[in-house]
Amino acid sequence: MKYIFWDIDGTLLKTGLAGVDALRDAIKYRFGIENFQFSHTLAGMTDSFIFKQTIRDIKGRCNAADAAGLLIHYHQLLEKYLPTHPGSLMPNVKETLQYCAEHDTGYKTCLLTGNTMTGAFAKLKHYGIDHYFDSRYSACGELSEDRSELAQTAYRRLYMLDPDIAPDKIIIIGDTPNDITCAHAIGARSLIILAGSTYDRAQLETYRPWNVIDKLPDAPQDFIALLNNN
Repeated sequence: MKYIFWDIDGTLLKTGLAGVDALRDAIKYRFGIENFQFSHTLAGMTDSFIFKQTIRDIKGRCNAADAAGLLIHYHQLLEKYLPTHPGSLMPNVKETLQYCAEHDTGYKTCLLTGNTMTGAFAKLKHYGIDHYFDSRYSACGELSEDRSELAQTAYRRLYMLDPDIAPDKIIIIGDTPNDITCAHAIGARSLIILAGSTYDRAQLETYRPWNVIDKLPDAPQDFIALLNNN
């Protein structure tokens, strides 16, 4: 068996900034700050990093109670805001996932995302694709602040489920430089999809991805053929 580890935001879907708005309003509720301006990029970062760094920016330090309280309010608001924001699946995502589920492609679809498990599946469920992913084979943002460490954790967890796993059986699909660097951290391949990325091809190629494509192919068979082209 081979494994596809999907990023979520900008790769599988876009939420129309529902997540950002939910976090800003959670910050307002917890700390009384209107329209908080983040000191760091959000794209490609883990929720653990984003939440802890946000609290450090506000208070100078972050403790477990502050992080947990902010996260609880974020999850509550995220489920409320997803239906009110004009998000969508990225092109050909549902067709590709459905094809992988219904055909013996030799690939299992997994998640490697900076979202927490709760946040990840709230987004996936809202857009009707949660049933394509097994949480046992996924690594989400509460496991590490660092994306490369998250990939290493995903690899260790995968080894417990499949002792025959090797780096050449894993491909990480994303839209940011962090998706590329975390693939390098475990010796896996990275496929970058430009359709939802905030980076251009030239910027991304400086990080040495395995491949960069404009969008998922219209025919899912072509996607699988691409993955099998080593």
